[in-house]
Amino acid sequence: MLKQKQVCAFRRGKGFTVIELLVVFAIIGVLASVVMVSVSNLRERARDDRRLTDMKALRDALAMYQIQNATFPSQLTAEPITGADTMSQTLISERLLPGPIKDPLSTGQYVYTYQSLSSNATYLITFCLETDFLEGYTPDCNNQITP
Repeated sequence: MLKQKQVCAFRRGKGFTVIELLVVFAIIGVLASVVMVSVSNLRERARDDRRLTDMKALRDALAMYQIQNATFPSQLTAEPITGADTMSQTLISERLLPGPIKDPLSTGQYVYTYQSLSSNATYLITFCLETDFLEGYTPDCNNQITP
């Protein structure tokens, strides 16, 4: 009987209180939320990097088209770049663009547009970004690329 009391006293002295456990869980929760926010920001930045890379590939394809044809593809009004649009089909058919350019999210929220200007002597591409991570660009749909 004496040994059982010693074992019980040993267990009581070495355990954690409910408050200590709650504090530990709260700290773990805060750390987990910080990690989740960081991962979310990294995903947004990666999508923005992909968008800018796509726009630069499109700019390069348009430059090659202009060299071959002495003009840019004609599009009098700003048309969304969907892969089925006239400009994309022209660049793809001439093998200047490997395939359609699509937004990484595919939600339709971030739209790219193309419009030729000055009798097809120049053009304007607009695109959207999620973050202000990329220098010189804003987190909205007012970003532009010209030749």
